[in-house]
Amino acid sequence: MFMNSNLFEPGKSKPERNFIQLAVKQNQRFDGRRSNECRDVEVAFGEDWGTVAVSLGDTKVLTHVSCDLGAPTTSRPNEGKLQLNVNLGGVAFLDEVQTTHEQRSLTLNSLLERTFRSSRCVDLESLCVAAEQHVWCIRVDINVLNHDGNLYDASTIATLAALMHFRRPDVTFADDELRIYTEKEREFIPLLFLHYPVSVTYCIYKSSNQPIVDPTLLEENAADSVIVLSFNSYQELCTLNAGGTAPTNVRTIMQCARNAAIRAKALVDFIRKALSLDEERRLQGSRLIQGLAALIGETPYKLSFSKLMGQQKLELQPSLNDKMEVDNKSISKPEVEEMQAMVEPSKPETVIDTPMDTSSWLPQDEDSQELPMPAEASTSKAGKGKPTQSKSKANKKKLAKRQNQSDSEEEAKQVI
Repeated sequence: MFMNSNLFEPGKSKPERNFIQLAVKQNQRFDGRRSNECRDVEVAFGEDWGTVAVSLGDTKVLTHVSCDLGAPTTSRPNEGKLQLNVNLGGVAFLDEVQTTHEQRSLTLNSLLERTFRSSRCVDLESLCVAAEQHVWCIRVDINVLNHDGNLYDASTIATLAALMHFRRPDVTFADDELRIYTEKEREFIPLLFLHYPVSVTYCIYKSSNQPIVDPTLLEENAADSVIVLSFNSYQELCTLNAGGTAPTNVRTIMQCARNAAIRAKALVDFIRKALSLDEERRLQGSRLIQGLAALIGETPYKLSFSKLMGQQKLELQPSLNDKMEVDNKSISKPEVEEMQAMVEPSKPETVIDTPMDTSSWLPQDEDSQELPMPAEASTSKAGKGKPTQSKSKANKKKLAKRQNQSDSEEEAKQVI
């Protein structure tokens, strides 16, 4: 009754898969990037707390965080709740009736739960208002607006940025009465974090041993294996999800892990700097972004990863140059004279050391084989003359053999 959406999804047909396999074999990508090059990340914050739009190339994700008071679970009465909900309704070629929609939503939702809930990145104990009675329930809604590959990274970046941007109202519980304060009465309180996880996705092909980072939808569907690594800012592994038919080596996985740890740390720094700029903009009283179209469209409030982190690199370079200039000024002539003085006595030492490197031309193997032979012959002759001796005498002969061998080796060393 319904048409198969796989026919309309890029990378599902055999010609497209063969084209991508040949391109990867020649170390080329469809969009001109290198194998270890990622697309630019853009973040835009909304007027409400916890509303963030993230674009990773043509992949766009909108995340909204909300909170409500509820009852805790019986197993953990002193902790709040964190719920994640993924919606793929905005993707045109993924219909809700098709099985691809269910598979994508379930895998993405399970990965996000492992990344944020199982790793316990949010301090859930700080969300408790009254033990066994009232706790905060945090709900994160991830809406996929456009899918062009690598939904995992875009969703984790959007979820982390939204949770860090969110503020919950202050509440008091006294005499069995709850009172929730407004933003005018008391300032909203941010969430407490134990660590900041971010995922990085790699694709592996049978035609090439080089993994590809940040794949597009065409590259992701044509890949033989997909590896998703989640690291926090402390470069600790949070989650690892690997599956496919391509054989993966330990060396490739470790290479992907090292690069993913560096990438995750840079993304967390980028989110922190973007949040600081958003706070400055709010304190200045500038006009905030209103509406979904303003978040998605080309607005001056979008913060780019390449621009912000590029500015950080440019700011660090003059400081390093200043340090180098100070070090050059601190160098004086006496230090140069001391270096010359240190070099001069080393000359006779080099003359003495050169004849000592005799390991390359001495016939050590031949001597070691020929020199112990007389000792062995003497001990063997002594043993043949008295075959009817006791065990104690045999033990003494063995000790004598060892002593003769050691003496012969010492004599050989002295002769050499």
